[in-house]
This record gives sequence, C-alpha cells and structure tokens, in this order.
Amino acid sequence: MKKQKITTSIYTTASVLLLMCNPVWSASEAKMLLHFIDSHHFPQWNINNDTVMGGVSQSHITQHPQQALLFSGTVSLANNGGFASTESRIIKDIPAASAITVTVKGDGKTYQLRLKTPALSYGEAYVANFTTQADTITQHRFTASDFSVSFRGRNVANAPALTFADIDRMGFLVAQKQQGPFAIELHSVEFER
Repeated sequence: MKKQKITTSIYTTASVLLLMCNPVWSASEAKMLLHFIDSHHFPQWNINNDTVMGGVSQSHITQHPQQALLFSGTVSLANNGGFASTESRIIKDIPAASAITVTVKGDGKTYQLRLKTPALSYGEAYVANFTTQADTITQHRFTASDFSVSFRGRNVANAPALTFADIDRMGFLVAQKQQGPFAIELHSVEFER
C-alpha cells in the first residue's frame, strides 16, 4: 500500500512538470493551449514602440499575479507617433490549426493581434483587430481569413496566405490614435485543429 502511494505521488509530480513545460492538450487532442507567461512557450517579450520613428509612446511588460502578462503603458500622438507593441518568438511546434483563440483581460480599447511567419519579409505581419471589454476576461477567435498582411499600417498585396502551423512569432499592438494609458492582460492562446 505504501509503495503504491509513492508511485502515485511520483507520477503526479511528473505529470505536473510535464504540463508546465509543454503545451496543454485537450482530451481529444484537437486543441493546443499556450500560456503567454510560460517561458517554455514564449521565451522573451520585446517592446517596439513608436520611438523607433521619433514618437514618445511608452510601454512595458510585467508579470501579473493572475498568471498573465500585463502589457501596459501610454500611447502618445506627439512627433507623429501613436503606437506601442510587444512581440515574442513561439518555441513550440504548432499543429495544423484551423482557428486560434486569444484570452485576454482588457481595458475597452481595440488591439491588434500580430502573427509572423518565415514567409514574410522583415516588418510585415498578419494582423487582425479585436476590441476588449474593460476589466473583463474575453476570448477572441480568429480563422486565417480574419487576417490581412500589413507593413507599417499599410496593407500588403499579393502576400503569402497565412498558415497557422508556420507561425513563429506573435505580438500585440495598440494604435488607431487611441492616445492615453492602456493595459491588457495576456493570458493564453489556443490553437484548434
């Protein structure tokens, strides 16, 4: 009896460690869940604001107590600025997916989900906008047809079609002349086969 308890305990510990280090799959293995806070999924989040073009917007990433990343700051329209963004590499292989769902807690502003693949040139991204609800956790589901290719706010014609399995970077941007403070908790992204 004692031996059985030890075996169960070791198995439980191993299972927890496995879940922490790998994407979480549903029982049907039709979905893969990545946590934005997990460095095994997203190793490092980089900031890219309008300061690269002379703007003065500010933003930063911090760990939130609710097991999320908090992307926050202030967007300024001064010096022809007006955007703040963050991006990370994805270090897990993504399955052939038909849709993705992003879970966030926002502030009522509109944000842009930005996806990148090796098929795009430097600076281009597949983009889709979504509007948050203040102080409310919301889920936003996208299919490949919801995205367009953009470079510095302009649509790019004749770009390669988006395939979710090719994504190697993911980011978020706040722009659209939404000046002032912003804050969005980034919880998770789920890929659905």
